[in-house]
Amino acid sequence: MSSQLGALVGAHLSDRRRSLLAWGVPLGLWSAFIVLIFPSVEDALSKATRDYPPALKEAFGIGELTNVEQYLHAEMLSLIVPLAIGYLAVRAVASGLSGAAESGRLDILLSAPVSRSRLAAASFAATAVELAIVLALTVALTGLGSLVSGADLSLGSALAGYANVWPLALVFAALGMIATGFSLRTSVVTGSVAGVLVTMYVIDLVGRLDPDLSGIRYASVFRYYGNAIEDGIDPIAFLGISAAAVALAALGAWLFDRRDLAA
Repeated sequence: MSSQLGALVGAHLSDRRRSLLAWGVPLGLWSAFIVLIFPSVEDALSKATRDYPPALKEAFGIGELTNVEQYLHAEMLSLIVPLAIGYLAVRAVASGLSGAAESGRLDILLSAPVSRSRLAAASFAATAVELAIVLALTVALTGLGSLVSGADLSLGSALAGYANVWPLALVFAALGMIATGFSLRTSVVTGSVAGVLVTMYVIDLVGRLDPDLSGIRYASVFRYYGNAIEDGIDPIAFLGISAAAVALAALGAWLFDRRDLAA
């Protein structure tokens, strides 16, 4: 059984090998660019942020921007990377399940002695590996940018910051699996979960901006995201989000296993 699961994961990753570069390289180059320009804008940023409203700084995780880690978080890890990797997670799961159903590959896969739930588990596991590789590539290019610019970026901090996105994205991969239990149309799965992704981000942002509405942040997984590039990874939040993602994925696999594929 484990060899079968490994083969399914390998096949999924092989089908999506181009996405590793298609997502990792642009995100990595963008992050590297942020690191590259930091030495030239450091003084201006430090002066500009002094006049920023405290609520705005809190909402976007902006500190005084006196070091490259704070700048990288403000420019990349507070918005762009979580949303991009979250969307990638949904696309990856949809490709392995609803995309396979639309293309006819699913019928071929299920003609072999493999259960739907195992196929769903393989899709989730492969997505987790894909996300880890894309994030690792992004960190590598970011570190290269630091070496070129002399920005003195702590690679340990950068690794923590980007690794912290991984369980967050897995939640949306799991929601994609749940959506597949209701629809085998890739556009419906990606569109609906992408909408949830953006909605959760906005809910968390509004709760940060308005203290009177801070309670609504509990409806968003972004509340537990934090600022790992400066504060380090919170193990309780990291493991808690990961456990929630696995539980949601199990629900998605159960729904997919019982879905009428002809519908």
